[in-house]
Amino acid sequence: SMVVMVALLVLVVQIAMVDREQSAEVGLQEGLKPANPRKMRKGKRNKRKGKDGHSHKKSESESEDQSKPKSKSKSKSKRAHTRDRESDRESQHEHKNQHEVEPKPKAKQGKEKEPEPQIESQDEGDEPSEEDGSADKEEEGQSGDESEDDDYFKDENAELVNWDYYPKLKQVVKDPAFTFDQSKCDEYLKLDTSPPKPRSPTHTACNDYAGVLHIQHFDQGGASGTIFFQFMVGFLQWADQHNYLPWIHMDDGYTKPIWDPVVHTQGPNNRTFQGMAGMEVGWARDKRDPKNNIFPGKPVQKHELHKKTYKLKGTGVWEHYFMPPNDFVPGDKSCEGKPFVKFNDDHIVPGMHSNAPWAPRAWRFSDIKYIFKNDIPLDEWFEPQRRHAAETVKRYIRFNPMMERRASCIFPNSKFSLGMHIRHGDKWIEREVIPPATFLRYAKAFVENGGGSIFVATDSALVIEEIMEKWPKHVADRVVRQPAVAGLSRNGTAAFDIGVSSHRTNVEALTDLVALSKCTFLLHGLSALSEAALYMSPELVDRSINLEDEDQHYKDVKYFVEKMIPLAKRSKDNRRRILYGEP
Repeated sequence: SMVVMVALLVLVVQIAMVDREQSAEVGLQEGLKPANPRKMRKGKRNKRKGKDGHSHKKSESESEDQSKPKSKSKSKSKRAHTRDRESDRESQHEHKNQHEVEPKPKAKQGKEKEPEPQIESQDEGDEPSEEDGSADKEEEGQSGDESEDDDYFKDENAELVNWDYYPKLKQVVKDPAFTFDQSKCDEYLKLDTSPPKPRSPTHTACNDYAGVLHIQHFDQGGASGTIFFQFMVGFLQWADQHNYLPWIHMDDGYTKPIWDPVVHTQGPNNRTFQGMAGMEVGWARDKRDPKNNIFPGKPVQKHELHKKTYKLKGTGVWEHYFMPPNDFVPGDKSCEGKPFVKFNDDHIVPGMHSNAPWAPRAWRFSDIKYIFKNDIPLDEWFEPQRRHAAETVKRYIRFNPMMERRASCIFPNSKFSLGMHIRHGDKWIEREVIPPATFLRYAKAFVENGGGSIFVATDSALVIEEIMEKWPKHVADRVVRQPAVAGLSRNGTAAFDIGVSSHRTNVEALTDLVALSKCTFLLHGLSALSEAALYMSPELVDRSINLEDEDQHYKDVKYFVEKMIPLAKRSKDNRRRILYGEP
């Protein structure tokens, strides 16, 4: 009888699990919110990054310095957060079908191999962290309440800052000079895997700068929009605040979704250059925050400045897709006497990602009241972030000729066009999945009111199939999209997790981004890629609708037809009058 009871219990559990999986799949296909979405999104964010973000290794001598955050309990080990990330990935892979690639194996228990540092020094290496050996004990001793972990990133003794977060623009990066021949689009659309062309140093790049900020890597799970725009803008704004020259060169695989171990490791790995060591990025807090959450502060001198030889590896990633942000090239003599600094992992997440008041975000995901301001409408919360991010993008970020040619080929006529960013994939983990039917209502009204092309950017093969097979023919015929996209998911898996080359998914996502930024109107949800399109074309903000913003419920199809479509036919000076009824 005991055996029968156990067998029945197992059967009940299996039936419940199958029912849960089927319900999740139906929800994804129909674009429904998961049950209790607020709890689900917050829980997933906490699981993936801790409550405000995951903690990592510290820079050298940090444990002996007063600028290190004071803690009541030590932070979660890097190994523990790696297990959390891998567990999260496995939960996504439950939605894969038998034709998809198999999920990556779960991280092994025990001590994990540290990623190879991006810049290697010929001096003595860093001392190993004392926390590593006791990570498992610390983890076992935690009660499960992550509020203990948060104390690591709070410090009442950190410097209280009151600086101008957004300095006036200095020089602006030059637009790329290139020719475009429509007849060569077959050639332009081939995936270019060649390394960026080498540049020669001007030996003047560091003149008038206090030092060099090496932008090395980001968080572990960010994709193209998050890494190349959200995080990058935050780094660049810190560099402006402290008059440091930003140098973007990634040569480790820490940020896996954008890192291609084949394409990004090309080139000689024996290049060296000179710089000064002894400075580190400090910590700061804001007077508006009574909880003393800390974020990257001003550079602080930890040791006597001394010359250091650095080793350079790989292509650096950035210039495969973008123009260099300035004239810096390793070996520039004007930089040899300047200190080189970089953010450690805690500076990045949660320091900049969650806690820094200047960094832009793609949605609200933290509880720091003076930053996330849940008492104001979402578009009002976005406004200063978008404005300052657009200023930073204008100064530093330009796509290279290869990317511009690709976008011109796939979207040759952007006049009076509608862009739709329909983000699916793994979006269900933290945000709402918006079904194509919601976009269709606006697309039909757009076509029926004289609209032109409709550019669709998506990470879902199912979205494309629904548009081409179920939308009315007079609407579907207007749809333009990037051809032969490989990074399309068929379920709740991220496009970068389906076995496609990361370089390819970078190129495809960023090509869609360039095209979206050229549209006349934009429909979107909460997404870093959508925000990046608004940074690139800030005038698009008044002609965009965030379908995931509950405060914008008034921006229905009637509003779109009567208020927004006329914006394309009126002067810029009249746009606020049309939108808001101003005199």
